[in-house]
Amino acid sequence: MAPHTPPVAIAVPAAPSRKQQALAVIVAHIRRTGHSPSIGEIAAALGVSLTRAKALVHQLAVDKSIERAAGAQRAITVPGLFEQLVLEKLRSEGWVVDRDALVPFPQGQLPLVAVLEHIPDPD
Repeated sequence: MAPHTPPVAIAVPAAPSRKQQALAVIVAHIRRTGHSPSIGEIAAALGVSLTRAKALVHQLAVDKSIERAAGAQRAITVPGLFEQLVLEKLRSEGWVVDRDALVPFPQGQLPLVAVLEHIPDPD
């Protein structure tokens, strides 16, 4: 008789949450059209009600995954997305962009330079 082998645990990736799906819809819409989707467009893309879509957008805003401007219908922005799109565009045009070069001075200060006096010409 063969010795008993314990069952092997298989790691199954978790399905993306509705919140993650909503964020993916927002990012894809901004990439495709250049502006944020409406709540109705988010609801339609996810197959949920308007109320559920509003709740998902609110949750994303609370988590700071997105930012919203008060009172505007299509004022959803994704922090860092614009920079990412610009970098992708520059790279697609052949530019070499080093992420470390985006911050020229790590301390956030200008380098110190010697103060030079201007001596006027004796004309």
